[in-house]
Amino acid sequence: MNRKTFLKNLTLTAAGASLLFPKKYFGQSTGVVTAETKPRPTGGKRAIILGGGLAGLYSAYLLKQTGYDVTLVERGENFGGRIATYQNPELGIVQDLGGEWISENQTDIKSLVKQLGLELVNSNIADRFSLTKANQEYHKISSTSIDTLDKVIDLHKSLGANQKQGLDKINFSSYARYQGLSEEEIQSMNDLYRIILGGDLNQISSESVLDDLSALQSALKPKYQVKGGAFQIIQSLVSQLKGQELLTGETAIKVSQQKNQVTVELQSGRTVKGNLVVCTLPTSALLDIKWTPTLPKDLIYSALRMQTGKISKNLCFVKSNANLSNFFQNTTTAAETLYVSDFAMGSNITALTSISTGDKASLFEKGTDRQKKNLMVSALEEVGNFELISENPFHFHSFQKSTGRPGFVSLFPPGSYGIKDVWNDPFERVFFAGEHLALHTGSMDSAVASAIQAISKT
Repeated sequence: MNRKTFLKNLTLTAAGASLLFPKKYFGQSTGVVTAETKPRPTGGKRAIILGGGLAGLYSAYLLKQTGYDVTLVERGENFGGRIATYQNPELGIVQDLGGEWISENQTDIKSLVKQLGLELVNSNIADRFSLTKANQEYHKISSTSIDTLDKVIDLHKSLGANQKQGLDKINFSSYARYQGLSEEEIQSMNDLYRIILGGDLNQISSESVLDDLSALQSALKPKYQVKGGAFQIIQSLVSQLKGQELLTGETAIKVSQQKNQVTVELQSGRTVKGNLVVCTLPTSALLDIKWTPTLPKDLIYSALRMQTGKISKNLCFVKSNANLSNFFQNTTTAAETLYVSDFAMGSNITALTSISTGDKASLFEKGTDRQKKNLMVSALEEVGNFELISENPFHFHSFQKSTGRPGFVSLFPPGSYGIKDVWNDPFERVFFAGEHLALHTGSMDSAVASAIQAISKT
């Protein structure tokens, strides 16, 4: 079944089910979700999902709609993967700590948001990522260089595979330098896109960056955010999976395939059996699992080649003032960029969000509370005279602790052209999904699109 036919059939099924979706949630500060666990019924179609992030939950939802009983296995204590939202109704503050932005043409995630009864609103900082002449006040790139970028992005759409492989051999910073951009202009682009990619443009293939910039679904063209926080998507999907078996704190250690059955052994000693598996784990996590039969060599090679950018979002709470509206500023400190979204502005208190990437993100992931507080204070001192609130002025979030993985979004270094294509076909009864495997990676739309693609092949 192809993707188009699958979506059409699913739409008819969902319409007949008369699904109801809750509209608003206020939970823990990072969106803790619990799930009802019930004994598995005997007989019928049964599926196992590895990974409880957006791709895993949406895969489970799609399979449930097509008649499967689902067991979902998540190693962390909460669902959501790299999506988390800080909510404080008393202060009137909502701020995403993981996936945050959605582009105009990311139709899969936009359709899901609408279906769940949620609402998209314009992001107040999204324009800063648009490299157009109208937005030159936000970056340091000349009109001539913008024209050059527009030309090479447009040219990229007509390139063949051999030409793309050639571009893939060099990083984007080197390619931009070859096209005549100055060091200051390249740094300006890097300051913008590391916030979304979690990696330096010196590390990323020029083919990968140009492919994203030329794509309508690109993560590099943010426009919207989910009103009330992106974690509402996770909560809504979990609510639709009641009656299915959703496990947290469990890790798959072995996957064995027989002719019409897959057996997954968990670290707790439990065994789960199903007709198929949808694996949404990062490729590095797949190498920690014992596979019978063994993973094919091309999948192992691809997993070893893929990289992930590191992003750490943290909050500092300051007394509100007029200067905080649309605030966005880069710093030379470990808290690299500070910004304020509209929903993070309360009447008296505002949450400034810091985004750190790469090695600087590791300082926040691994540092003590005292060290992290000092890093945040240094950033505040550099950008202005903000008055921290006296009680609990910081909120630190760690995806390392919640997911067990330090990475955030997939990165494709020079020499990685085509390495994710090998995951398109199933490995016997195991199907693969996840942000890192979508046609255009680095977004919530990528996770949703990959789930649709995987389930349409089951």
